Amino acid sequence: MIFDISDATFKAILNDNQLYLPIRWNGLDFCSTLDSLFNHYIKQIETKSSLNGKNQNYINIDLKDVKRVCGLLVKSVNHYLNGFPSKAYTSFEHAMDIFVRRPLKIYQKSVMEQFEAPNISYRNNDELKLFRVVKVNDNKPYQRDRAFHTPYNLRSKVSTSRYSIAGYPSLYLGTSLDLCCEETHVNPYNDFALASLFQLERTIEFTNTNIRVIELGVKPQDFLEIDHNNESHERRISSDLLTDRSIRAAYILWYPLIASCSYIRTNKNDPFAAEYIIPQLLMQWVRNEIGSNKNEDYDQLVGIRYFSCASVKASDMGFNYVFPTSGTQKSSDIPFCAVLTRAFRLTQPVYIHEFDNLHTCEWYLIKSKDFDFIN
Repeated sequence: MIFDISDATFKAILNDNQLYLPIRWNGLDFCSTLDSLFNHYIKQIETKSSLNGKNQNYINIDLKDVKRVCGLLVKSVNHYLNGFPSKAYTSFEHAMDIFVRRPLKIYQKSVMEQFEAPNISYRNNDELKLFRVVKVNDNKPYQRDRAFHTPYNLRSKVSTSRYSIAGYPSLYLGTSLDLCCEETHVNPYNDFALASLFQLERTIEFTNTNIRVIELGVKPQDFLEIDHNNESHERRISSDLLTDRSIRAAYILWYPLIASCSYIRTNKNDPFAAEYIIPQLLMQWVRNEIGSNKNEDYDQLVGIRYFSCASVKASDMGFNYVFPTSGTQKSSDIPFCAVLTRAFRLTQPVYIHEFDNLHTCEWYLIKSKDFDFIN
């Protein structure tokens, strides 16, 4: 069934409190919660759209694809909760086969800048600025490698995160220090915390790495606030992108996946989080994608951009990026991912508590010219 969706209808579908992201839920039955959300979403499309598929000025959506991915995502969660992670991944992989046919800006590193609104503030110029905050237990000097991902020889220290399983290091970055502190539960003035600024190496001939980023950082609310975007918000997306029909059509399809990854964790002290099932299956798919391109001319690195789900407030504080490690060490003496160490330069880490506030610390890092690779 092909539906025609006008600009007004597109906004009417997404202008629904039940569809806003991130989602806070009761923590009882994640499978039925997800199923209820998807049923409501499909009903929104069916009741507000026209069944035609021939209007060239409208978005054309095949509702069968939307229903199919919704069913596969619910099936994945159900398999996982019943103790069949392999079946869960198989169902998820079938869903991704549908998503990749209509990608929501899986973009190359050379055009990453298009997602930053230029000339708005010092954080949003032509360069992508990514920060990392690391909590430490002492007050001694540290080198760059302490601000990088957890080394392979310390993988026992890696706990489960939204997009990574326990024991598997990934590199998590954020577009502001306050967002990084929120995500890592760091009080920068009570805790010893290091901060570094990361710079993506964009010269593919130098890094020998082709970097792609899967876009999960768009909320339904973003399409509804184009005309009154608050410049104080750190999480901005170009209005040209938000009004593009191809992106809107892709978003209708991708919303179920983005929503599945955007539930606020009900209890951070529990050892298992149902909210992390789909995000971790997605990261497994990403790692399989990297592994399936071994014969290409360049190494492959696929990351994910997403908004914070630590809280509703945090979701507007910027963007998070996560890049999985490749599993291959740079050398026997350097227990870090060989691909990531070529892809990022970073500043020497500084202690946040040495600065008057986070803003001052950020400014210091941004003005720093002390970028280098992990030695």
